[in-house]
Amino acid sequence: MFDVDEAELFRSGATSLAQRDPSAEIDLNEDPSNGYQQLQPLPTPVTAIHMSNEKLNPLVLAWTVGRLDQRMDRRALLQLAATVTASAALDPTERLLRALTGDHRPDSVTVSHLEARTRGFHRLEEHFPAHVLNPALMTHLGEVSALLESGPPEALRQRLAVTVGESAVLAAWFAWEMRDAKRAASISRLAGLAAKHGHDPAIAAVWTGYRTYMTGSDNAHGVRLAANALERLGDAAPATQAWLLARMAEEAALVDDRNTALTAIARADEVYAEADINARPWTCFLDAARFASMKLAVYTRVHHEEKSVTALDAIMTHLGPEPEIKKLCVVKADMAIARIRLGDIKEGVAYARSSLAATDAMASPLGWDRLDQVAKELRDSRATAAREFRAEYIATRPKVTPPSLT
Repeated sequence: MFDVDEAELFRSGATSLAQRDPSAEIDLNEDPSNGYQQLQPLPTPVTAIHMSNEKLNPLVLAWTVGRLDQRMDRRALLQLAATVTASAALDPTERLLRALTGDHRPDSVTVSHLEARTRGFHRLEEHFPAHVLNPALMTHLGEVSALLESGPPEALRQRLAVTVGESAVLAAWFAWEMRDAKRAASISRLAGLAAKHGHDPAIAAVWTGYRTYMTGSDNAHGVRLAANALERLGDAAPATQAWLLARMAEEAALVDDRNTALTAIARADEVYAEADINARPWTCFLDAARFASMKLAVYTRVHHEEKSVTALDAIMTHLGPEPEIKKLCVVKADMAIARIRLGDIKEGVAYARSSLAATDAMASPLGWDRLDQVAKELRDSRATAAREFRAEYIATRPKVTPPSLT
């Protein structure tokens, strides 16, 4: 799918891509040797989503979640998944199949199905590991691309191009999480073409923003990437702008550029106050708790104790009892670092253990990166809790890390 020439992919009347089976199901309890990892229960207060012998069609679940277009905590997602599993009437597959097989040209309703499904995949990403969702996301991306090649009217063609881009940035992110640098680079090129043909520079800006997480230890390059993404974005998409500013601040704080870090996070705070995080699929994760954790990461690293405490309080206020698992990977690690620097080793280790449980379940590179920083903070501590956590962490941490994409 990704070796196709640009002109061929985006022209009108092109031949459809080979179809994948849109009804393929993922069993979240399937044996890991078959390509899927069972989600094990995490220690309290974290509990992983476990489908208990049910087969779940992630394409239908993504479409349903995307139509609701609201934050899904774990309890709500479990309830929704049970409803989707029990009700075939919610499935839009038949309409998509008719469009894909040429029985009718794609119309606005069909494209809306795909747009909703794209939003849903971005929301499900907070709850499931990349390798669990990736097969279904690639099926989805293939279907969108096939409809784009079928010669739809210009207005629908542009919407489909944007949907390709919004799906491709997530697929490229999944590829990086699964340590497949070649595929990540290939899919990111598709995202770039979709941004161009969909007249949507935010797609390219977001992928550049994602790359700030992929620089290894070169945080100075992360600052430059964030600045480049902001330049591409301009004044559009306030929620995306707020996230990119916060990323710039996080990376600047890690290279001891206090002025850039504080200026960027202050600007991010201003923009975030007026932003709609549901405006684009990729910013759905940036709720008040996650944004507060980005502020905490900055203030902790520049040793601004008062604002660190304020950010900690904001996280506790907004996190809720059933947060998304992937959110816990980073948020709890940032809270651990803050508590350790404030002198509370015991509380810091408790937060670190929550992050470790979530990170191990989600195979989250961002979680491992943050926990590396936690382990570094605890390196010189003689506290028993610190020594025990470091030993546990060393025994759990994967030896292979995701590739650096600079």
